[in-house]
Amino acid sequence: MSQAFDPPMPTAQVPRPPIQAWVDERTRVAVGRNTNISGKLIFQEPVRIEGRFRGEVSSVELLVVTAEGIIEGKIRAPRLLILGEVRGDVIGAVQVVLGPAARVNGRIQANSLTICEGASFNGEVRMSADASAAPSPRPSPH
Repeated sequence: MSQAFDPPMPTAQVPRPPIQAWVDERTRVAVGRNTNISGKLIFQEPVRIEGRFRGEVSSVELLVVTAEGIIEGKIRAPRLLILGEVRGDVIGAVQVVLGPAARVNGRIQANSLTICEGASFNGEVRMSADASAAPSPRPSPH
């Protein structure tokens, strides 16, 4: 008599990364596919980078770098999902997830960092267990 295999249930100590929920979350396209933009972008809503951006990008919500997206510069966002490429620093994030094909070169400052199998990370991580210890991800007024 054979028994069906039941995979282990996730425990509170091993949370599942929010990749699919964040991918499915409604976002505004900030930089479209096949687009190259340089400068400073500041958003008050969840956004998605699908093209190439060089400069500084800030969001008070979720920021998704899609599989085709590339950011060269500084990122400020409380929730950051990287499925593409980032060359630069992530500052003051609460939660950062590097998807299975993510390529990141730079520094990450976050309360929580999840690196999925297959992701590439070359850099430095600074983490804080206390959410209040991280700087606020608010964009500058300029």
